[in-house]
Amino acid sequence: MSLSLNETESLAKTAARGAGLSWGMAEEAAKATRWLCARGIDACDPLVALLFRHDEEGHAQAGPERLDGTWRGAEGWLCPIACGAVLADLGPAAPMPLTLTRVALPVFLLPFAATLAKDLGQSVTLSWDGGHAATDGDAVSLDTPPPLSDVTLTLGGPIPARSPHKTRAETDQMILVSLGIYAARTRAPATEASRLAGAGAGLTDND
Repeated sequence: MSLSLNETESLAKTAARGAGLSWGMAEEAAKATRWLCARGIDACDPLVALLFRHDEEGHAQAGPERLDGTWRGAEGWLCPIACGAVLADLGPAAPMPLTLTRVALPVFLLPFAATLAKDLGQSVTLSWDGGHAATDGDAVSLDTPPPLSDVTLTLGGPIPARSPHKTRAETDQMILVSLGIYAARTRAPATEASRLAGAGAGLTDND
């Protein structure tokens, strides 16, 4: 299935909100999803997995407990969106090298690493067991990461030649269905009061 990047970002934002993320974190998740899809990386599939983890395990303590050289989550795992938002706030003040323990769906760290790379004017490399990714803020190289892994961020690393950005996101139809289910949670069921306050004839038919 193919969606425009605008459609993808909108769906990702609403789905993240439906899974219980705050609007701020939902916006960050949506922007990260769009960034990855624009570079030909299917972010919709891992987004469903990330939202499922939030839905099942909660998200109140999914960010780093301490901002030293090793980040850990109170619940035993780290959300890449929460960590990415902190990383963006720290900017050049972020400790490097930086190790994040038990990050769920670490591919979502890439857009935030890209922001840091732009701020620093040099590439940033993410390494995990069996692979790595690197970005200079725009171009990206990527070995597909595992669904849960320790990740180390370091400065520097080779970047491939830039390729044209994608204008559409490509993913499986069932993934879009799953995102739609989360998004549907943001729509409250209609009540008699909402019907009276909204469009339509209410309790009377004036035709």
